[in-house]
Amino acid sequence: MSVSIVFAVGCARDARPTGPGTGPVGKGTVYSGPGGEVVSVVPLLPPEDHKFLIHLQVPGDDYDGKVLLHTATPDGMEFWARWRGRNMRLFQERKSSGRKTGDFMVLALLKDDLIHLTPDSARTAALKSEDVQELYLRQLADGTLARGEAFDTPFWSKDHDRSLTEAAKALNTSCGSQVVAAITWDALPRKLLEDGEPIGSYCAEPLEALKRLCDESEEARRTVQAKIKRLDCRAGERFGGRFDADTVVWSIAPGMDRPGPEQTAQFFMDSL
Repeated sequence: MSVSIVFAVGCARDARPTGPGTGPVGKGTVYSGPGGEVVSVVPLLPPEDHKFLIHLQVPGDDYDGKVLLHTATPDGMEFWARWRGRNMRLFQERKSSGRKTGDFMVLALLKDDLIHLTPDSARTAALKSEDVQELYLRQLADGTLARGEAFDTPFWSKDHDRSLTEAAKALNTSCGSQVVAAITWDALPRKLLEDGEPIGSYCAEPLEALKRLCDESEEARRTVQAKIKRLDCRAGERFGGRFDADTVVWSIAPGMDRPGPEQTAQFFMDSL
């Protein structure tokens, strides 16, 4: 039995992959948060390469359980990794006047928020850096990391849809209306999504302008209730809107000048 085990381990070592993340590792540090978050940071050697394997255990988040290869900034305060097709700063230490603060944070991607962490001495003492690396190698071999690093159109579009839905909900609460808002993705170049443009925020601006009008005027509330049933957001040559029956067709044009809140509100006051 012992001979078989030694033989199997030997074969596994012979087949061990090479490349980023596969070399020798140093002693890692573990950070923990108030909601059960645990982030294990393992340096790859030599340290001057600024490469790290980070095991992200953030319950409920998109990357929970993954070990991602990170590149740190020279000051060791920001850690960047590829996820869902974008380079993202998933782990960092807060700066104050360019200095370290001891306040560590992990990005809660699905909530677009930061979770504060503190060094966990007990978990750090128990951490085996090789275990983190082995998990990374398994996820690398079975395609988990390749799938996670690829650009994910549904993932990012869902994030923008959520922003617009929240703005429509706030509008309907203020106006007593039942406006339905949607992004017409077929009418938006994929490049806008890939470039990380805040599409959801752009599309929400007319809803936010209408909400403010309703907050200030009972007449605005009655008008929105009677005349607007839908907002359709799409790409155009410039920012602006037009009416198609009871639908607001709102165009966005990242890179072009866009109207401020007062101008957007004036569009509705002139058009309704």
